Parts: sequence; structure tokens; C-alpha cells
Amino acid sequence: MSEITLGIVMVLAIAGIFLYFPTNRVKTAGTWFFQDTWFDKYIPLVPYFVIPYVAYYPYLIATPIAMWGTPYTAEFFTCLAIAGWSAAAFWYFFPAGILRKHDIRPDLFSRMIIWIYENDHENNTIPSSHVFHAIICSFYLSLAYPAFAVYFAVAGFLIAISTVFVKQHHAADILGGIVWAVGSIWIARLIV
Repeated sequence: MSEITLGIVMVLAIAGIFLYFPTNRVKTAGTWFFQDTWFDKYIPLVPYFVIPYVAYYPYLIATPIAMWGTPYTAEFFTCLAIAGWSAAAFWYFFPAGILRKHDIRPDLFSRMIIWIYENDHENNTIPSSHVFHAIICSFYLSLAYPAFAVYFAVAGFLIAISTVFVKQHHAADILGGIVWAVGSIWIARLIV
């Protein structure tokens, strides 16, 4: 891939990540909210999981830096672009959300969750961008740095499950994020 093409793909990848914000604010008559399933009712609110939930952001920022110059740079950014743009289209045309009605204690971790609730709309739940980005980052970091693959897998896993323990997502949203990540990786590997 030429440097110009890689530059375009990087811009598309970054734009794909940021498309979350305008689609998260879409309020249409077709917005539908998942209700907790029988399985979700057994998942408690665990305020400590706000730590891996918030760790998603530095993980998502650090991964492109760590991937730069590896043999997987082009494929990684292609995958991010595919995942971001396709998820944004899905969120726009099939808006889904979560209704957050949970009593939260006044401890530090719970206040962090309240802050997230106040600053992040209830939309864009399926597929979960936390999940598909965490899987994509962990997958490509593991390819580029195989000696640390277990650490990357644990980081991706904790970020993914944190979404249900802070009640930002339903269990189905995690499944949607996994499918989105696997599909995006598969397409990126075919293209690049």
C-alpha cells in the first residue's frame, strides 16, 4: 500500500471512530431500546468495572501508535475504517439503545459511572464500539507483538465485559461487537 493510500485509510479510520458521536445523538422515531433479557438481569452493576471501561480510551489511542511501522499497519487501519464506517451506518439506520435506571451508590467509581451516563447518550448500543475496537486492537497488537498476546487478550476481554458491568450495554451488544470485530478483521485481511 502506498504512503498516500495509507494516509487516506488512516483518515478514514479516524473519521470512522469519531462517527460514533454524531450517530449517538440521532433521535429518530425509530429508535428502539433493548429491554434487559433474563440473562442481563443476573449481571450486577459492578462499579469497579468502570476502570477497564474507561481504559478503552487510552487503549484505542495507544494501539495505532504501537501498530505504526509494523507489518500490520495498513491492515489494522483498514480494519478500523471498515468497522467504524459500517457501525456508524448501522447505528444510523437501526438505532438502538439502553435504558439506564439503576440506583447507584455515591462512591468514587459509581460517580464515574454517573458522569459517563450524563455525557454519553443511550444510543449506539449494538454493536458495541467498546467491544469491537477492543477486539480489533487486541488482535492486531497480538499479531505485531506475540510475546505480549496474553496481556492484549486480557485487556480486550476486560474492556468488553466492562460494558455490561457498568450497564452501558446488554449482553447482546457484546455479541454484536464480537461479530462486528470478526467480520471487519476478515474483510480487512481479504482486502490487504
